[in-house]
Amino acid sequence: MDKNILVIASTSELAQRTIEELKGQGFNIYSTSRHSAGVMEKEVTEYKLNVADEYDFIHLKEKISNIKFDTIINFAGIAIAGAVDELNEMELKKQLDVNLFGLLRIIKYLCPNLNKDGKLINVSSMATYGIFPFLSPYCISKASADILLNTFSIETGIKTVSIRPGAVATKFWEASIELNKNTFEKSTKYDKEKDFIIKNANKNSLHAMNPIALAKKIACIIKLKNPKQVYNIGLDSKVAKCTRFLPQDIVNFIVKLILKKRIKKA
Repeated sequence: MDKNILVIASTSELAQRTIEELKGQGFNIYSTSRHSAGVMEKEVTEYKLNVADEYDFIHLKEKISNIKFDTIINFAGIAIAGAVDELNEMELKKQLDVNLFGLLRIIKYLCPNLNKDGKLINVSSMATYGIFPFLSPYCISKASADILLNTFSIETGIKTVSIRPGAVATKFWEASIELNKNTFEKSTKYDKEKDFIIKNANKNSLHAMNPIALAKKIACIIKLKNPKQVYNIGLDSKVAKCTRFLPQDIVNFIVKLILKKRIKKA
């Protein structure tokens, strides 16, 4: 029997690399993006879906009503940056609407189309460990989404996987700088920190983990019958995971020290 995979936010660089890895391996690829309009191109059936728009989900559910999926994988995500004491509530809501409520909408509207042994995979981040200053909205969204995903699995028995990579060299960083442009321009209290965040993002876009290598690992996870519920991929993600075993005051001291040194170096 043919195996169907639904890829959410397929225009992201990492999603594209993953789709390339899955092609030619017996999978039927269905994908969604904010700008697709229900077409078949290059062996991939595409649909329009903005994960922040519930009406898009309602329309998509009607279009795929007769399709059963072996895997649904979600690549959708944005990153809102800024200091907590300067955080705008609307910006936080924008962050959660994509990274958290987007996942909830996938669960509500699309997971009923999973096969009996199907699985839901969410591409999360090492940010789920909440140790990155000036990125609290992003960390909150990723941690909350992972809790939502895990609880959904406990309640329903549906297999779920959280993939928590470290920094990946993609255009995500450039998009994030542009997304936070107004926030960075308004802030004067944290000029040094703001400059460091931008420089670090530019550095990651060029020198972080190779997206092709990560896509290969994701493709391998998709093909597993019984994958683990969490995968930390990349040395930085595994280091971030270790912070869960340390007292919070020690973690905070280390993070402050590293941030201070990196800002000085930058």
